[in-house]
Amino acid sequence: MKTRIITAIVLLIVILPCVIWGGLPFKALIGIVAGIAVFEMLSICNRPKAHIYLYPIVAIFVFYSLYFEKSLLISSEIIILYMIILMACSMFDEGMNFLRLCYYFTSGVLIAMGLHMLYQLRLTYGLEYILILALATFGTDTGAYFTGMCFGKHKLNPRLSPKKTIEGSIGGIFLGTVLSAGYGAYIQIDMPIIWLIIMCFILTMTSQIGDLTFSSMKRTFEVKDFSQILPGHGGILDRFDSILFNAMVFGILIHFITMVVA
Repeated sequence: MKTRIITAIVLLIVILPCVIWGGLPFKALIGIVAGIAVFEMLSICNRPKAHIYLYPIVAIFVFYSLYFEKSLLISSEIIILYMIILMACSMFDEGMNFLRLCYYFTSGVLIAMGLHMLYQLRLTYGLEYILILALATFGTDTGAYFTGMCFGKHKLNPRLSPKKTIEGSIGGIFLGTVLSAGYGAYIQIDMPIIWLIIMCFILTMTSQIGDLTFSSMKRTFEVKDFSQILPGHGGILDRFDSILFNAMVFGILIHFITMVVA
């Protein structure tokens, strides 16, 4: 526990100034996270291991999506191109069966879109939107943990996460929605209050879906953590799984809400 707390404090000291300052420090932070995430995503593959040529393929897709896609959403053309390249590789790579092909594609797109959304939210919409995302995501985690610890009796999904409970999930949804929607209303975000509440409510549910999705990846490859780069926490993807998934959802929600409200 001591190691976990120390690591968390160090992460906050490093990450918070970059997020608050924005600009080049945030861009560099996202780039470092992207590189580690790609490495972790491929390094958990075993029996057989991911071939070395896949690392630059996935990295190029992720970094191109991150820095060269200027709109809020990644263009479908680059995603389709990434899929075609992977399918072509599977024709010659005996270790890339259909399950492995699906993993490379799905996890690569998830990481690319999540990091791209985080970068664009900070660059285009500002720190306030990042804080709404963080409150919805980490508020859900906190609410689920304490509610589950005090009242949890019914398992949410024992196949993927034996400790999570339905009661904890409900508590997380409540706290995450109240914190994020309350903050959004306080700063008078440019969005009708009803849409703000709906958006924050959805984010608290998708936060948990994201957590379980990355847990499913680890179960598939029979590993406990994506890596050991963060003592007491595992890897970058272990620590930021929910926020990556939720950033992707947040960007999509903003895109469609803007279309409806406009």
